[in-house]
Amino acid sequence: MEPRDVLQVTWQKETQGGTENVSSYNKRFGPKVNPPFQGKVEFLNVGLQNCSTVIRGVSREDESCYKCLFNTYPDGAISRRICLQVNELYGPTLLVTQINDTRPFFSGLTVSCSTTGRPAPVVDLFLPVQLVLENSTTVNVTHPNGTVTVTITTTLAVPSLPDNDTMVRCLVSSGYIIKEGSVNIPNLFAGPSSPPVSNNGLIRGHGL
Repeated sequence: MEPRDVLQVTWQKETQGGTENVSSYNKRFGPKVNPPFQGKVEFLNVGLQNCSTVIRGVSREDESCYKCLFNTYPDGAISRRICLQVNELYGPTLLVTQINDTRPFFSGLTVSCSTTGRPAPVVDLFLPVQLVLENSTTVNVTHPNGTVTVTITTTLAVPSLPDNDTMVRCLVSSGYIIKEGSVNIPNLFAGPSSPPVSNNGLIRGHGL
C-alpha cells in the first residue's frame, strides 16, 4: 500500500455496546488521543503506514479487543484486530507447620503453598529428597472477581536432615507471569537419625 492511499489511522476499543475510538492520526491534525484514554495511551510510532500505540498502567478495565483501521481512498477501511488479556498473580504464600508423629526417628510436617491468580494459576512445590511424602491435596477456590486461589497442602515425614536448614521451593504461574517463593525447614523439626528416603521432589496443582 502506497502512503498516499491512507488518509487516517484509527485505533478502536471494542465494548459491549460497540466500539470506542481510542486514538487517531492523520496528516492534517496529527496524532490525537481521545478522552478518557489521555494520559494512559501514548503513540509509539506515528505515521500512515505504521501507527502503533502503547497502554500504560494496564488494568482489568483495559482488557478487550482493539482494532486498527486504515482509512483509505477509494477502497475504504482496512482493519486488523488484536486482543489484550490481563493476567494477575498474587503470592505465593508458603507455610510450614510441625505435627505429631509417633514413629521413632521421624518428625511430621505439613507444607502448604497458596497463590491467587487469573487465569487459574499452576502451583509446583519442590521438595528436597530428604523429605518423605505422606499425602498431598489441592484445593481450588473461585472468587467473585474471577480470580482463583490454588492451595497445595502436603504431609511429610522428616528423617534426619543435613546440618544446614532444608529449603522448600514453590513456583507459581498464571499465563506468562511466573513467581517463586521459598522457605527453610529448621533443623529443630528433624528427627534424631534415619537414612534419607527420596521421591521425585515435585508436586503440582492447578486451578480448574
